[in-house]
Amino acid sequence: MAKRFEVDDVIKYIFLPDGIESDLEDGDDDEEKMYVDDDLVDPDYNPAQDINAGPLEIEVEESGSIDEEEDQVLLSCISSETDAGEDQTNTQQKKKYRWRKKPYTFPDVSFKGEFSTPPDEIPTPLQYFKLFLNDDCMAYIAEQTNCYALAKDGKVVGTSAKEIEQFFGILLFTGIFPCRAYTTYWSNFSRFPLIADIMSRNRFQDHLRYIHFNNNAEMKARDHPDYDPLFKVSPLLKRLRDAMSQLEPEERHSVDEQMIPFKGRSGIKQYIKNKPHRWGFKVFARAGMSGMIYDFMVYTGKAMKLPGNLGVAGNVVMRLVNNLPEDKNFKVYFDNWFSSVDLVCLLKQQNIWSVGTIRSNRLKGCTLKTDKELKQHGRGSLDYKCEDTEGVSIVKWCDNKAVHLISTYCSIDPADKCKRWSVAEKKRIDVERPYVVKEYNQHMGGVGLCDMMLELYRTDIRSKKWYMRIVYYCLDVAVLNAWLLYRRHLAQNNQPRYLPLKDFRSSIASALTLAGKQKIKKRGRPSLNDESTCSSKKTKKALPVTDVRYDGLHHWPHHIAKRMRCRYCPSGYTRVQCSKCLVGLCLNERNNCFMAFHTK
Repeated sequence: MAKRFEVDDVIKYIFLPDGIESDLEDGDDDEEKMYVDDDLVDPDYNPAQDINAGPLEIEVEESGSIDEEEDQVLLSCISSETDAGEDQTNTQQKKKYRWRKKPYTFPDVSFKGEFSTPPDEIPTPLQYFKLFLNDDCMAYIAEQTNCYALAKDGKVVGTSAKEIEQFFGILLFTGIFPCRAYTTYWSNFSRFPLIADIMSRNRFQDHLRYIHFNNNAEMKARDHPDYDPLFKVSPLLKRLRDAMSQLEPEERHSVDEQMIPFKGRSGIKQYIKNKPHRWGFKVFARAGMSGMIYDFMVYTGKAMKLPGNLGVAGNVVMRLVNNLPEDKNFKVYFDNWFSSVDLVCLLKQQNIWSVGTIRSNRLKGCTLKTDKELKQHGRGSLDYKCEDTEGVSIVKWCDNKAVHLISTYCSIDPADKCKRWSVAEKKRIDVERPYVVKEYNQHMGGVGLCDMMLELYRTDIRSKKWYMRIVYYCLDVAVLNAWLLYRRHLAQNNQPRYLPLKDFRSSIASALTLAGKQKIKKRGRPSLNDESTCSSKKTKKALPVTDVRYDGLHHWPHHIAKRMRCRYCPSGYTRVQCSKCLVGLCLNERNNCFMAFHTK
């Protein structure tokens, strides 16, 4: 029979007031002060009884001193306390891992994907670029720019998609030929024709001042729960990420962080002390071994909402690998900021295998030898353990320092030797290296390779708009991905010769500024050194890019004073030059090289 308690006693025992203390006498030691133990209050208390085993059984005497309303309040308090205890108990039930030192069982991780057949005719650099930023994107930017200029200053800019392309082409040229002040390109003493002949300085400044990528009228307030710090550029980021998701992924991917250099004022600016650019916008990216970026996300701070319960780092990885097809055995590599045992197990459930360094406080009960014990055995010593059910291996390897690595598809075997410098012996020595270290070192550098190539010709034009740095990043990434895709297609066709990145970027910039457009008319008196009036026998005029040569717009023949070689027929001389391509072409009764040159 259940023990009978009055309501006052129940309240006293559940909500322990400060006045209730143990029967022990107060002493100087604070550890002797405690609340009443249940077995002292209730002689029939059973310690094995669990509060979650069933509801608390209460009997109230018919002659109770409280009314029904107080009784209902009391029962609701007891029920809420019980439910909260159950939720907390379920939350604290974490998965337990069993670690043993045993031979690792290698799973079958052979890659089941392949690239599709490349096109027979390799597209032009501009066509590769427009796979990422197409004509619809340019038209949308032009529309938003016109609306913003009219709403802000009442000014009719009247830009178009073609003019936005010219603006982006000029930005690409500035990455190849950087200047401290962009007005230098239009200066009389340092005029740069590739830019100054395309757009006037004032027109370029108008585009730099009014260019816009979203409708400000739809922007949420800062205190709104759906406020997006990247609202200004979110359509551009979405279009670029959607284009990246259409790329055929490589077998091995690395997840790491990048920095977009920026030292202005912004609420999402970050600081990382060990980066070449310590101040800027942090970007989490997933890149292949070639350096091609397949997905990325701009970090906006602690308030950033990500699905999942693996913490910020683990949720970032799951968000970036979300577009990878399952059952293809892709491999992903990341450093110790992202790694955790729960993360690699969740990736394995999707048939995505992983390798990464891991911090010593995330080992989930896997005890390995201490750093001191490994150093006593010298460089190359190691310790490892494997998990029974999940197939996870954790290896601790001692090089200059001890490092922990975790993997779901490899462990210490087959080990090999690596060269390391010995300070004591003053020479390079052989150090035994486990296989998991070799895998990590060989395949982790995709994002770092992308960073290096972006830094070669980074767009760097100062602007009062903080988000323009993110726009420059998107522009540079689109060019880099286009170049890497172009090289992939050439390699599939067994064509070893390819355009260097600088020439590829120049070709895109030239096509964006000239293909389907007209040059601005030069003002002032013609120069005596004008290319159209004089030429040198030793100077060979470069051919225009394919997109400009065959665009069929504004190619006019005009007469020059000094004859020059025809760029179409091998032995012809002519005094006719194309006004847009600036090359000599025969145009007479016998030869019409002008038409043949511009016909594909």
